[in-house]
Amino acid sequence: MKQTETANFLAMIKTAYPFFEVTEAGVRLWHTMLIDLDYKTAQKRLANHIRSSKFAPTISEIVNPAPFEEKSFYELQREQEEADRLALAEYNEKAVPMPEHVKIQLEQLLDKKVIRK
Repeated sequence: MKQTETANFLAMIKTAYPFFEVTEAGVRLWHTMLIDLDYKTAQKRLANHIRSSKFAPTISEIVNPAPFEEKSFYELQREQEEADRLALAEYNEKAVPMPEHVKIQLEQLLDKKVIRK
């Protein structure tokens, strides 16, 4: 990340979090820590942070975000649906038909209930 991009990045943080202080020493530190990070990646991580936190980010939250923060709600939902689908498929593979004697007893119980109503 370039020095000007770091300054713009910190200005975005200041806009989102008015109590965030931008000092000359702070700009140098942030730039040193973010120098290897792509500006667009940093912006994306900051946007995710702003959506999920009422506190200004730390350098580590931008440089090394938690893995779950990178996924959108829809991606997480898609993963859950896929896991559910696989679990159902596995269940169906292992399922066995109801034993005949249990089926007969169940039908007899249902017949008794229908007659009593």
